[in-house]
Amino acid sequence: MLAFIALITAFTVAAAPARAATCPCTVFSASEPTAADAGDGNSVELGVKIRASVVGDITGVRFYKSPANTGTHTGSLWTATGTLLATGTFADETASGWQTLTFAAPVPIKANTTYVASYHAPAGHYAADYGFAGAGSAPITALPTGADGDNGVYVYGSATAFPTNSYNSANYWVDAVFDDTGVPTAPPTVTSTSPASAATGVPSTTVVTAAFSAPMDPATLSFTLAENPGPPVPGTVSYDAAHQTATFTPSTQLALGATFSASVQGSDAWGHAMPSATQWGFTTGTTPPPFTCPCSVFDSGATPAVADAADTASVELGLRFSASVDGTITGIRFYKGTDNTGTHTGSLWSATGTLLASGTFAGESASGWQTLVFAAPVAVTANTVYVASYHAPSGHYSYSLNYLGYPHIAYPLTAEASTPGQGNGTFSYGTTSAFPANASNGSNYWVDVTFTAA
Repeated sequence: MLAFIALITAFTVAAAPARAATCPCTVFSASEPTAADAGDGNSVELGVKIRASVVGDITGVRFYKSPANTGTHTGSLWTATGTLLATGTFADETASGWQTLTFAAPVPIKANTTYVASYHAPAGHYAADYGFAGAGSAPITALPTGADGDNGVYVYGSATAFPTNSYNSANYWVDAVFDDTGVPTAPPTVTSTSPASAATGVPSTTVVTAAFSAPMDPATLSFTLAENPGPPVPGTVSYDAAHQTATFTPSTQLALGATFSASVQGSDAWGHAMPSATQWGFTTGTTPPPFTCPCSVFDSGATPAVADAADTASVELGLRFSASVDGTITGIRFYKGTDNTGTHTGSLWSATGTLLASGTFAGESASGWQTLVFAAPVAVTANTVYVASYHAPSGHYSYSLNYLGYPHIAYPLTAEASTPGQGNGTFSYGTTSAFPANASNGSNYWVDVTFTAA
């Protein structure tokens, strides 16, 4: 590891063939290093690659301490690629020998999967033996050199960091505490949902949740919501580890008086997969949510997936929308990327292309939402489709693919869903403003209106 280390001590711990009798258990048990102090006084993170033969929990980490290895020590557990799973500070240390940190909560680990246990030695003087050939016995072992690169690992620095460097098959006497008692053996189940199955009168602004019988691996969660019959609802999935609950948050309000089907499936934190998805349904109420106008289809915090399409052609971009109540359109909005330059015009059209109002954007910012106020408000009729558009003379418009497969609802306004017979958003290439008659397959070009209810 260090150029000035002249003495290399060969160190081999033979792996026992049988499983350890009881857990909690560790790789090194009561073993001790040959060289308790490597003589290096630099601040460093030191680690060991570990693997369990069965699912279980890592409840903490250990390290062997020399009397000169002083200061505050932190311990950490990482995935093999460097995701931090748990960390903590060692307390009540002895002057030397094995020190143990117990994490605030056990960390579930999968069988036959590599993890890295590490600790930070701010004053150096760590234990180090070389020629490491692996150690431990089932269910918890430290990998031999060659099985997954060199073991152990280190990285110099004044703060905790994922250790990736290696030197001469070193063992830095870092360890993990493993326990497989009380770990579930059956796949997880859904214990409750919100809305409940067959619920009626559900608010259109609801989020959908599913609670599980065990901690889940968020990366495995598949959570969908669809109108029945109808297209899937766009949204995002999050996971609350403290409550073992997944949440689907729609990116739109749901249609009123409609029936929806929810479906969720995944694996628990130990890798036990649900054999099939749990499905349930509910029906939204018919009472609209409260609203305050002036209002728009997209709120001011909404942003496109792609701020700049890198298309330099001059183009008119539009959105088909309707209002659930009579009112007036007072202006047009659009989301602007920094290269979407030039003079922009905004227009309001009937569904068949009659120009109802237009104007030129003024006082634009370099990027973000831009707003044009018409010289006079335009009256619009409830449940009638109109088209809002703007002209981008330099292209570089913003967009989000497949955004409008389901209608985007912000009551009382709705951006129409793109269908095979009538797409949304809309566009038309040309050097001057024109009705955007061409339709995309659900792309949202981030055009909007300002509406006031009558």
